Amino acid sequence: MNKDRLFIIIQREYKAIVAKKSFIIVTLLAPVLMIGLMCIPALLMNINSSDARQIAIVDLSGKYGKEFKNTDEYSFSILENVPTEKIKQEYKDSDGGIYAILVIPANVETTKQVNIYSDNPVKISLNEEIEDVLNKSLSEAKISSYDIPGLSEIIENSRISVSVKSHTWDDDGENVSSSTLSMIIGMGLAMLTYMFVLIYGAMIMSSVVEDKTNRIVEVIVSSCRPLELMLGKIISIALVGLTQIAVWAVFTGIGLFAISALGIASTSPDAAAQLQGDMSQLPLSEGEEIVQAILGVDWIKILAIFVLYFIGGYLLYAALFAGFGSAVDQQSDANQFMTPVMMIIILALLIGEGCMQDPDGTLGVVCSFIPFTSPIVMMIRLPYEVPAWEIAVSILLLYGTALLLTFFASRIYRTGILMYGRKVTFKELLKWAR
Repeated sequence: MNKDRLFIIIQREYKAIVAKKSFIIVTLLAPVLMIGLMCIPALLMNINSSDARQIAIVDLSGKYGKEFKNTDEYSFSILENVPTEKIKQEYKDSDGGIYAILVIPANVETTKQVNIYSDNPVKISLNEEIEDVLNKSLSEAKISSYDIPGLSEIIENSRISVSVKSHTWDDDGENVSSSTLSMIIGMGLAMLTYMFVLIYGAMIMSSVVEDKTNRIVEVIVSSCRPLELMLGKIISIALVGLTQIAVWAVFTGIGLFAISALGIASTSPDAAAQLQGDMSQLPLSEGEEIVQAILGVDWIKILAIFVLYFIGGYLLYAALFAGFGSAVDQQSDANQFMTPVMMIIILALLIGEGCMQDPDGTLGVVCSFIPFTSPIVMMIRLPYEVPAWEIAVSILLLYGTALLLTFFASRIYRTGILMYGRKVTFKELLKWAR
């Protein structure tokens, strides 16, 4: 294999993708779009809350209708002296101004049931709002019926709500990170691996099929070996993925630095000292705890291992995609080969999600060593302090399998890249690989 020719192929394929305006726009705008996707639901809720839906109440008990207070989402009003048989007519006479009518029966204490009438199914949030108000009101009425002085206050004071916040300590006994944050980081890295492997693996297959369809490959292989061409495509697209990760990592680092700077600047001297590791100060607020947890994560270690698994997982699946792409003439024909590979990746993601409940369980440990699942499963386990020997063995198995599959894929690529007009089966691919 000629290294100079391989470098030229890598350079050509890399520049062809990175120089595209679409790549530059997506790379720069992806972090902004991710932030936007997180903020849009909140903005939509604020926009929708400006127009509160009108809920009419027919309170046949005469006790509980007044307990409903207007919210940002719903506005309640009581309909006086409306017989049950005229509720529908009253609703229609409202000219669409009433979203729904709530009917509270006279014996609601016994039936424990109310009814909502509307033309269309109402929102679940309305049911929840009504249930919360009536549950509280009926409970208070029941307590008052016992006629025990101060019983309501006793019961209210006896209600205790405990929130659990889990933390991890370093060797010095200092609070350095949050278990919840570890779960979020692990799932985020697993999703990144899942998306990048699918996106860039499909990109390799599309590139191979496109070159084969346009007959460009016939000209290229006259000046280089098929193995060099396949490796050039795989390595160049891997560098494209690492370029995007590097840009996003810079944006993430800037964001984390801004969060930490703002978090420390907005705290009192006692709290600021605690953010620096002084556990003897006063308790941190929720926002300060989040900042401390983010700063306590060993980002360099996690991102370094993530890059190793990303490259290994990418090489493993990229070899499969490149080999399968060389065996078909059209993109539509590639689905029969892509589907099994995609199912394996999806299975790995599902296993990883299951390991979130027990990162050190048997399933998680075993799948961390299986090369086809380890790039995703290990990302879930990584923030939970996986033993170094497990990471080392897993990486060795991953890269060993990736090199082996690259060898077999090159044999398939060498035969299939110049073959046209045939529907290839898995049996034939195995024959080419041997």
